[in-house]
Parts: sequence; C-alpha cells; structure tokens
Amino acid sequence: MKKFILGLMLLGLLQISCDEPTPHIIFPPEDTTANNNNVYKSDNSGGSIPGLDAEVIDYTLPNEYQNKSQMFRDSTIVMSWSSAGFKNAKHFIRFFEQFQWDVMDRNKEKIAARIQFPLRDYKNKAEFYRHFDSIFAPTFVEQVLHQNPSEIFRNKKGAMLGNDGQIWMKPKGSTYVIFEVNP
Repeated sequence: MKKFILGLMLLGLLQISCDEPTPHIIFPPEDTTANNNNVYKSDNSGGSIPGLDAEVIDYTLPNEYQNKSQMFRDSTIVMSWSSAGFKNAKHFIRFFEQFQWDVMDRNKEKIAARIQFPLRDYKNKAEFYRHFDSIFAPTFVEQVLHQNPSEIFRNKKGAMLGNDGQIWMKPKGSTYVIFEVNP
C-alpha cells in the first residue's frame, strides 16, 4: 500500500513538472475571419525581464524599411536604408547593438577601433582617448543606450546617433565606421 501511494505521488509530481510553461506571448487565433495583422500582445504573466523586453529583431527576415522611407514617432521622415547607402539594415543594427555594449562598458579601445581617423577635432586615437569622457558624457551615453535600433536617423551622409548628431556612422567595405564625432 505504501508503494502504491508513493507511486501515485511520483506520478502527480511528474505530471506537475511536465506541464507546459505559461506563454508570455499570445498569438492571434488561426481564424480566417479574424483580423490577421500579425499583432502579438503580452499576457502580462510576470515573466518580464527589465531591459530585455525590447522589440525582438528577427535577423532572418528582411528589414521592412530597407527599401522604403520611414516615419518616426516624432513625425520625422527618414530615407530608406538602401537610399542612405546601407545595403543590409540588419547587419548595421547588429553593428550598432555591439557599439551600444562598448559604450555601456566604456571600452575606449573598441570604440576607437570603429573610428575612421582623422576626425575634425580628433586627429588620432591619443587625442580621442584624452577627450573620451567629454564625448561620452552621461547624457550622451544615455541617449546611445536608449536608442531604438529600428529608429536610427539616416540620410545620404550616413546614420546619426544622439539627438544632436553627436556621432555619424557610414558603411565602409563589409563593416561600418564612425566618421564624425560632435560632442
């Protein structure tokens, strides 16, 4: 009898441990009469991680703004990634996200390696290192870290970071470079 009760308890525990986790994304129903705009919403089940609930970018799909203009929330209209000279927007977004990590880590060497010297105010890496703290002041660092990669301003000159054009980037070969720094 003890073995039977123990077996039932083990089966109950196995049943509980094999239950599917609570989903954190609710997918639209497969109903053909429903509005199928591929809109997903969170179920607010407490599974959020601060700082990681940003929009997920699927790098296997083409960027919807690769070949068409885009309007930002503040009504700014920017040209397409292709017209701005960026052949692969998703590749640039990966580059930008790595740049964000380097800024967050205050990694002068990695940031300087991305710069095409000479710059207008900084002729070489040594000058850049001396002025690093004034360039990457806390307010600008906050702007870079909170920049939504899908809403980077771009035009024929390149891609702009910061509210006032503190950093400009452009394609160079198979990568990207910083070609202008305006603290």
